Amino acid sequence: MSEKKGNLIKLHYDFNEAFSCEIYLDSIDKWVRLTPREFRSYVGKRRILNVSLKEPEYQDYEGPVYYFGTNKICHDLPNKKGLLYYNNIDPRDQFRNLPRPHHM
Repeated sequence: MSEKKGNLIKLHYDFNEAFSCEIYLDSIDKWVRLTPREFRSYVGKRRILNVSLKEPEYQDYEGPVYYFGTNKICHDLPNKKGLLYYNNIDPRDQFRNLPRPHHM
C-alpha cells in the first residue's frame, strides 16, 4: 500500500461553496471565477453570486482569508494582492515539474 500524502485535513469554508466565487484582477480590469479553495485564500476584492435570494445578486465578501490549503486564518494581511501561502510556499509547486506519463 502507498502512503497518503497532502490534503489530509478537511478545509473549512465560511460561505456556500456552490455559489460562484469571483475575485477582481486589477491587471485586466475584470472579475474572474476561482475555485472555492483558491477564493478563501485570495487577498484582494472578492465577491459571491448569491442565488438563494429571489433575484440573484453579487455580494462583496468580507470573510476571513486563510493560508492556502490550511485552516489557518491570516490576521495580518499583506499589501500585495494574490493567493496567500503559509511561509510563502505554494504547496502545489512540488507537483509542477513531475514527469508526465507517456500514453501508448
